[in-house]
Amino acid sequence: MPRVPAFEVATYPSSVVVLRLRPGEELLESVSQAASKLGVRSGLVIAIGGLRRAEVGVFKGREYDVAVYEAKEGETIELTSALGSIAVDESGKPSVHMHVTISLPDHRPASGHLLRGIVGPLAEVFIVSLDVTLKRVLDPSIGLPALSA
Repeated sequence: MPRVPAFEVATYPSSVVVLRLRPGEELLESVSQAASKLGVRSGLVIAIGGLRRAEVGVFKGREYDVAVYEAKEGETIELTSALGSIAVDESGKPSVHMHVTISLPDHRPASGHLLRGIVGPLAEVFIVSLDVTLKRVLDPSIGLPALSA
């Protein structure tokens, strides 16, 4: 039997915001600040570029198993793919949830939930703003904040 989604939202993109982040900027914080400044209450985030530090987690039932990667001088952690969502949290502020795939300086891949990412040398970020307000609220059944309409 097919599963019915918890909710469905039909909308069309209202705008696309393009950000170029500079060395030392924190990726999640920068996206959140841009969303707040531009009034983006819901959207899709896509990014590529480079990081000098990445903290990536995999959820293990109650907490994240965290791995920290740091590039040495002259190296870059390639941000090969970042995909996420923007919704408003319970206080009405933009909440960014992003997953990444990175390539370490020795070409090993790593991926997971982005907890923190320090840009270096740059990151190109695209925010597709939606004409709807999505909320991110705690779902007690899974113990995590989840999207709702």
